[in-house]
Amino acid sequence: MTRRLAAITAWLLAGHAVAFGLFWMLLQVPESSTLMLAASSLLAVLTVFTAAAVQSGAMGAWTMDAPVARGLRAGARRAIAALAAALLFGALWWLTGHALEWHARLSGQMDAAVIARTDSPNTAWLHASLRWMILFVRWTLGISLAVSALGALVGDGRAALRRFDWLRQAVSPRRLLVVTAWFVVLDLLPWLQVGWRPAHLSLALEPWFVGAKLSVVAVLMAAGWALILREGSRR
Repeated sequence: MTRRLAAITAWLLAGHAVAFGLFWMLLQVPESSTLMLAASSLLAVLTVFTAAAVQSGAMGAWTMDAPVARGLRAGARRAIAALAAALLFGALWWLTGHALEWHARLSGQMDAAVIARTDSPNTAWLHASLRWMILFVRWTLGISLAVSALGALVGDGRAALRRFDWLRQAVSPRRLLVVTAWFVVLDLLPWLQVGWRPAHLSLALEPWFVGAKLSVVAVLMAAGWALILREGSRR
């Protein structure tokens, strides 16, 4: 499992680097003519499908009973599965975004209702609870649903979605707990350290420190995402 995890982590790092390179090239294209607009469109499509192939390839390495390289290649050919999973996550992101807007718009009325019923001005708990619930649906539930759907599509094809096993597994307490743990420990916490630097770091050492720090953060986040995909591959 350790060697497979290392190989999939390396695949994710390399694949995301290629996708980012394509996206950077897209930003450099001046859309000053029809030819440049066509080049921008081609780069945009390549970027999206490269990112999708990276995710489906990593899932293929987890789901298929085959050597890692063969699983990566077979999974990468099912990039459409990653696009479908991304659409599912995007739909939840859109819904939770509207829920956050709804909460912000009605927060004053909620305060008035709570104060009228309890005769207490303390309403912070209500707003904090609602925000945490919405964020839980966006991140924990959203990621669990997306990786479970991806695992079902890559492992068993479209027929797996009609059985709804992936949906029951996605909302199981164990999967939600594991996805949350890996996401917080290996993705969220390292990301929050991107801007950190020692107080008395010299200018000569700063480029080396920044390079080493970002490299460690990238490896941890890729490993965390690989483990989340592994959880999504479980049946």
